[in-house]
Amino acid sequence: MPIIASEKMDSMKASLRLAFFLAMYVLMCFGVLVLAVNESTAQPIGLLVVAMVMMPIIVSICGGLPVDFIKSKAK
Repeated sequence: MPIIASEKMDSMKASLRLAFFLAMYVLMCFGVLVLAVNESTAQPIGLLVVAMVMMPIIVSICGGLPVDFIKSKAK
């Protein structure tokens, strides 16, 4: 029984960590957008949004996540 509780706790910690990083990333992106809008010179907001959306994908692929990570590994 303690093994199941430990696995559940690890799963909960992982999901909390994921939620924390996601929330921090969204807050950071929102802050960058606010700063870009308030600049005195015109900023390419669309390009900034595309870069913020693509950055986690690029980092995960460069970090070792295979491009077809959704594909089932079972044969």
